[in-house]
Amino acid sequence: MALATWWQDDNLPALRPLPGFHVVEMADDTVMAHLNRIDLAEVSARRKAGHRPYVAYVDGAAAAYGWVATKNASIGELDLAFHLPATERYLWDFATRPEWQGYGLYPRLLQAILRQESQQANRFWIIHAPENTPSGAGMDKAGLRPVGVLSFRTDGGVGLAATGDLERARAGAALLGVPLVETVLAPCWCCGAPQEQPVTAVNPDRCWPPLAPDQVGNCTCAIEKRPSTPQFKPFAQQP
Repeated sequence: MALATWWQDDNLPALRPLPGFHVVEMADDTVMAHLNRIDLAEVSARRKAGHRPYVAYVDGAAAAYGWVATKNASIGELDLAFHLPATERYLWDFATRPEWQGYGLYPRLLQAILRQESQQANRFWIIHAPENTPSGAGMDKAGLRPVGVLSFRTDGGVGLAATGDLERARAGAALLGVPLVETVLAPCWCCGAPQEQPVTAVNPDRCWPPLAPDQVGNCTCAIEKRPSTPQFKPFAQQP
């Protein structure tokens, strides 16, 4: 998973105005449950845990949404849970309704959230799957800077390999409670790390993310460890 960040003194790139576009912090749980396709109990539980939902509208139609964690957050794919200081936020669970994809709502929604939440917070964090390059592009358009790649270590734990500013990588690693590492070690989220002897009995089609041809022989995950569906929302549901 690739980690990106925005700090309060960073610039926000200018984006072309989109007629009829505006963003609100959603107060109606029923609307949020319908848009997010989760039940009311889940919306209520997220609010109680300190998460705030934002919805982007275009000409009065709810077109996209995203959540902001203000107290605690987690990255299910990597089994990470972490606490957020009062001045930091974690952005998660973004999606755009299919009929509004392709209009560039994602970076505009991100910028609206950054502007609103930066009245109380000065550091923001977000992740995306590294093979999901359009998602990374949307974050870049919004002004979020790449920090590093979260990777499994040889002992099965998680580390952050810096790909951007080292100060920010250190801050991100400290927030997530993981060490900085020099390289990305494991090609598959289901592996702790590649072993010296490839396990040829494993079906590489079950690896997630899908392995590149030169990685297939290095995958060591057991078939029963492969999740039936990825836990994150694909960028196909984002602009």
